Amino acid sequence: MDKAASNEEPSIESEFARTIKYIDLYLRQKTDLFLQHYVFEPFDFLIRQILYLSVIVTLLAAGTLALVIGVILFIATMVPLWAALLITAAIIWAIGVIFAYVLVSNKIVLRTPITREMIKSGKS
Repeated sequence: MDKAASNEEPSIESEFARTIKYIDLYLRQKTDLFLQHYVFEPFDFLIRQILYLSVIVTLLAAGTLALVIGVILFIATMVPLWAALLITAAIIWAIGVIFAYVLVSNKIVLRTPITREMIKSGKS
């Protein structure tokens, strides 16, 4: 009896149901992979980088503040405090202007293959 049952071909409905089940499984796997690779991993990477950046910025801000106060107090040993504040502010302002000039004066060039070839040939 088992041989007779195994020799029968499955019905069209059962084949269709099995095909739909496999398509559903395939779509779920592809959706899971898409979400994992293109949504969750970049988001996790971005969150981690933002946390690192916040710690670094906090440490740099605290160090810069301590350095500026130290410079002001050091200059205040030679001149009055108001003059030390003015001198330190002028130095910080000049450094900021130099940084801004360097950042704004550079051309933005995207590193695509065409621009690399143009740069090598000296056309840019």
